[in-house]
Amino acid sequence: MKRQKYFMFFLVAFVLSAVVIAYPTKKASAHGDDSQFIAGSSLLAGLAPGAVFPFIDTTPYKIAQAHIAITDSTSDCHAGAAPPDNIKILVGQAGVALVPVMDKSTNTGISTTPGQCVFHVTINAGQAGVPNTVTDIVVLNGGSAALTGINTVTASATVRVDNSALESHLHGQGASDRMGD
Repeated sequence: MKRQKYFMFFLVAFVLSAVVIAYPTKKASAHGDDSQFIAGSSLLAGLAPGAVFPFIDTTPYKIAQAHIAITDSTSDCHAGAAPPDNIKILVGQAGVALVPVMDKSTNTGISTTPGQCVFHVTINAGQAGVPNTVTDIVVLNGGSAALTGINTVTASATVRVDNSALESHLHGQGASDRMGD
């Protein structure tokens, strides 16, 4: 019975995640600008040591702000005590500049399962060491073993979707370059 309960819980969580991912584009224009709010979540089980997972990629559009939460083991799960043991979250532009944003200050001290701790960070493009241009949120397994079922990532972000970003991304590329001719 307990196994069925867990199965149903994970099934419901999976379906809800699929719905969130399938329909993430709702206008989030608190300032009257062209922005969209997106959210995603993923289990990281099996991510090999040293491997990266391009969790969110909004290219050519820019992320203005994002909130990222992970679960990972740590040497001390008390607020502000220790950084995640394995997971590194990198933000910026892939191939240009990615910077780590999770450290001991992001340790919330929240834990209901031994060996698992919750970490949260809010990033703003161009502030606190975050690059001015953020289009990617990347997960890096910095540990020595593959990640397990206790490792998760969740993020929400406000993405600027004005046409000038798309035009500047395509600027200088001829039609044959875009079409692969």
